[in-house]
Amino acid sequence: MRGSRGVVAGGVLLSLALSGCAAIQNREWGTCALAGGIVGAIVGGTAGGVAVNNTHDHPANAERGGAIGGGIVGGGAIGALVGHLICDPEKTTPPPPPPPPPPAPKKIVTLEGANFDFNKSTLKPEGKKKLDVAVKAMKDDPSLHVTIEGHTDSVGSPAYNQKLSERRADSAKAYIVSQGGDGKRISTIGFGETKPIADNNTDEGRAQNRRVDVLAK
Repeated sequence: MRGSRGVVAGGVLLSLALSGCAAIQNREWGTCALAGGIVGAIVGGTAGGVAVNNTHDHPANAERGGAIGGGIVGGGAIGALVGHLICDPEKTTPPPPPPPPPPAPKKIVTLEGANFDFNKSTLKPEGKKKLDVAVKAMKDDPSLHVTIEGHTDSVGSPAYNQKLSERRADSAKAYIVSQGGDGKRISTIGFGETKPIADNNTDEGRAQNRRVDVLAK
């Protein structure tokens, strides 16, 4: 009889384990399993003692102890499993780390406002000489892509400055292409007065803000 009770308890435990396998793996073992195991052991031990008394008129102490022990073990295991399935917290999967930020573009050369005719997009000889550095870089590295950014100071209307920054970036691209640079690997963008790097309230600051940056991507 005691063996039958062990088989029954084992079968119940196995059934619970198989039916809740995924749930078991997805939960942290915690206080619910512990509490369930304690309650299950008490109930199982009590049930084992009652069962042996009901099936034998005068059970031996060894038999009674074995039945109670078996009930404690089986009940504790079943109770722990049930408690775990009912209310132990689910495991949390940490989010994957964010991808690393793309590398910052490397500046090849900067043309100051003085490298253009005043208030125009026409390149001066000094500006062309600086752009020759970008031409060489593109020829040396056929995989190199270039972005040309145009910027202005805050003198004048935002709309005018936006157009001027675009024209100067386009003028720089046209020169690089004329010297053998691959136009398909060159993009241009104008930011107008929106990205100053110095104080527009001073002559020195405005001079720094009037620029064209040639960046390697």
